[in-house]
Amino acid sequence: MSAEEPDAGAASPIDAETRGRALALKIEAARVVDGLLSGMHKSPHRGASVVFVEHRDYRPGDDPRLLDWRAFARSDRHTIKRFEQESQLAASLVLDASGSMDYAARFGGGPTKLEHAARLLAAVGTILRAQGDAVGLVRFDHEVTAELRPRSHASHEERLLAELARPARPAPEGRGTALAEALERVVEQRVRRGLVVIASDLLLLDAPSDPLALLDRLRARGHEVWVLHVLTRDELELPDPDAARFLGCEHEPPITADPVPLRAAYLAELGRFLDGRTARIAAAGARYALARTDVPAHETLARLIASRGGSRWG
Repeated sequence: MSAEEPDAGAASPIDAETRGRALALKIEAARVVDGLLSGMHKSPHRGASVVFVEHRDYRPGDDPRLLDWRAFARSDRHTIKRFEQESQLAASLVLDASGSMDYAARFGGGPTKLEHAARLLAAVGTILRAQGDAVGLVRFDHEVTAELRPRSHASHEERLLAELARPARPAPEGRGTALAEALERVVEQRVRRGLVVIASDLLLLDAPSDPLALLDRLRARGHEVWVLHVLTRDELELPDPDAARFLGCEHEPPITADPVPLRAAYLAELGRFLDGRTARIAAAGARYALARTDVPAHETLARLIASRGGSRWG
């Protein structure tokens, strides 16, 4: 696909309501970005550029144009200059819009997981676009619903924000979360090294036995992978002190129970879930951040950008 071709089936028409939601998301993202570090990446590729890195000894096969003749005059040794060049990054944002993401904490309020995830990804996209990088999007629920190839031109931003800002849609019964399909699309897209940022609650119901296996393929191809694990206070703490009726977000049958006697067992199971997801993501060499909806987005992103992967943050 050339840079001039439209994305096949990439986006729904942008109506007035969606355009308004996209504008609000853009404003929120700008607030998140304010104060964050700029200059998120530097290319590992070496070449002729204005940023000098170091000298090293000349080796057969090196480009003779990189020989430093002034250094040779001083030391009588053939050395070459090494440079580090800034290059345009191609980034793919991956948004989970499945039924379980359409949940807002009942204690403490705040956004839904989907709204928080969209805010986080929009902020990452804002930073990247400010650097002139190309940003794309894959949005999914029980299937891939939008696919935008990485672009850097200004007209692309409105489409990307509109897809991030769209509300969740009801999931049909018996359909699981299509994270594997979404990551497969990213694998198919990527022809050069880039950044993949995934925002999901990782509640991958009816998913393959290893739903995160495609992280290994992305990392094997040299891509940087970040995972924003979006969860609410309710899910992390089970704070309700009274008997409650628990409703499934993706067609699970409702359950009436008193959370107090269940809390210890629930928290133990939650710990196993978090440890399993964290260990799997770390094994793939990806970065991980627990993105609580009651923690400001800029705090989560600041820690993610500064991380070296594999750590769980509360």
